[in-house]
Amino acid sequence: MTSSTLQDRMHDNAQLIRAVQLATRKLASSGNFNLLMKDVLAICVEAVGASGGTIYLHDPSAHRLKFQHVLPEDVREKLPSLDMAEDFGMAGEAFTSRRTVCRDFPEKPQADWNPFEKATGVPVRSMVATPLMMEDEMPIGVVQLINKVDGSFDATDMAVLDTVSAVATMAYMNYRLTEESSRASTLLGMGKVGHDIGNLAASLYATLSFSDMAMHGLKDQLTKRGMDAPTKMYVEALEPMFGDLKSSVDRVVGYSRLISDMSAGRALRANKEVALMSPTIETSGAFLATEARANHVALRFEIDENAPATLHDELYLFRIVQNLVGNAIKAVKETLPDDVQAEPLAEDEDGQMYGEVVVRYWFSNQTHFLEVSDTGPGMTRETAERILSGNARSQWDKGSGSGWGMKIVLELAQTHDAKVTIESELGEGSTFRVAFPHCGD
Repeated sequence: MTSSTLQDRMHDNAQLIRAVQLATRKLASSGNFNLLMKDVLAICVEAVGASGGTIYLHDPSAHRLKFQHVLPEDVREKLPSLDMAEDFGMAGEAFTSRRTVCRDFPEKPQADWNPFEKATGVPVRSMVATPLMMEDEMPIGVVQLINKVDGSFDATDMAVLDTVSAVATMAYMNYRLTEESSRASTLLGMGKVGHDIGNLAASLYATLSFSDMAMHGLKDQLTKRGMDAPTKMYVEALEPMFGDLKSSVDRVVGYSRLISDMSAGRALRANKEVALMSPTIETSGAFLATEARANHVALRFEIDENAPATLHDELYLFRIVQNLVGNAIKAVKETLPDDVQAEPLAEDEDGQMYGEVVVRYWFSNQTHFLEVSDTGPGMTRETAERILSGNARSQWDKGSGSGWGMKIVLELAQTHDAKVTIESELGEGSTFRVAFPHCGD
């Protein structure tokens, strides 16, 4: 073996060792799903000297590769498409064949550029795609890199990517196992609490029913004996109060059953009836008016009272609104000055509002739209996509949470074939929209 060959091999080994060390060190410390995916892509780009690349995760149910990140990041806005079929292009070839694929492309005139090249203005000279997988396992995704800065991708680059992908896959699987463990623990606790709350609420409901019966008996006796005007006013005021209390207890019992079903992994049992959505939306949001005011947040409603009745579960809709409005208040709270945070308003106290949450509901094109907008700090598109995938915890420091509120919204919306979307920009607030298809039967 010549000294030149030996030096080349030592250089290749050093490249591989550096890449594995970097991957192991960085990925072992990634406790955030979004950062994990970014780190994997950045490590791969750096390890083989690529100009840029894209990382995808596999969605088995849709048979698609779901876009996660791209480098350079500003290319994202120019991409002609994001997700792709699991067998499309070189990324699909790498995924389905379970092996790294590497190719060079001859120079060609702009008229012959593919859609990606035309959209980004970047001609592809070389490309390598490697499946994210461990040996003998199904790939979890693909990393696709383009245009090696110095020369073409070679066998050493492919070996580096194979090794980094295995380390990255282990990090990803560890992340998922940790999340599942946390989810199982949380659901177990939620199930026990839900069961206890359900029992207590059922007992309270029985007491209310007896009290309601006693109140009607008292009313009958007073009516027979004759009531003066003040007594009659008080008695008549009690009847709707009992009705409201029963409705509230019904919601508590129903919600405890919902949590029990979710914790046990049972299919959700929506109890749908044809009814107006507007009263439930307004009532649900109004329950949080005191919390909003205490945090210097104005809560406004823009409700279409003329929207037609539609088939839905009143409890599920109530919970969706509460979770969205509650999250919106937390988001706005994040933007409040610290001295304002320390001085919550009393219920009857006048004070300055520093932010706003607006609850909107309208009917258009055979669709019922529920929208909750806030003047909070907003979020990136990546964060919004992570929320919609059910993989996000609360991002607010001053109003932290588990992220279960949005997971519940997504699952409840799914029982109604409703679509949840997010419109948001950093510094511009956020709008969460749920579109329910109309069903009048």
